[in-house]
Amino acid sequence: MTEKNENKFLSFIKRYAAGLLAGCVLLLLGAYFINIMFVQNQKTAVSVLVLEFMEDTSRLERQIREAVGLDEEEKIEIRTISYGVQANKAVALTWIRAEVVDVIIGEEEQMAEFAQAGYLKDLSKTDNKMGAPEKNGPEENEPERNETEGDGAGSCQSADFLCGLAEYDQDGNITGTGPETCFGSYIAGLEGIEIKTPVAGLADNAANVDNALRLLHSLEIK
Repeated sequence: MTEKNENKFLSFIKRYAAGLLAGCVLLLLGAYFINIMFVQNQKTAVSVLVLEFMEDTSRLERQIREAVGLDEEEKIEIRTISYGVQANKAVALTWIRAEVVDVIIGEEEQMAEFAQAGYLKDLSKTDNKMGAPEKNGPEENEPERNETEGDGAGSCQSADFLCGLAEYDQDGNITGTGPETCFGSYIAGLEGIEIKTPVAGLADNAANVDNALRLLHSLEIK
């Protein structure tokens, strides 16, 4: 009796093997295309690089989502890395060069290094710097400001991170630094980040500039 059942089972497998295999292939193909269309093809709304390793980024993600005003289905990418480890510097720079980073958050010294190497955008030259609401004119009883006054810092405020870029001679030697300009903002109150003096800046090749500027404006010390 057992032998007959085994023979029936083998006969069933042989008869329908091709159909079963084709069904499995179709299911796998369907799952693959669903993953491509609805998961991997989801456009990133904003990408953040934190120059300090974080085991849990869920609280920071919620804070970013609220700050930028993103819906739950909109994708936020958060990369964290211990930038103080020499080997990790190449990894961080690879992410930035690959244009998968919009906002960079790190210590003052780290951000100055990024600015001087050309990886941060000079925010004093951007329109509606830091994503603040635009004004049609000066408020009542408020003197009109001259945005071109000063040492080249444009409309930089007290909370802005200022840095002068290195200047070189014809032989490539550093001769000093240029006028200080705005490459980000001092920030506070970030969830889960333990950086003594955190600064947030906009990557020079950021892909999601509008959302990145909204985030910077929301995080800056008022």
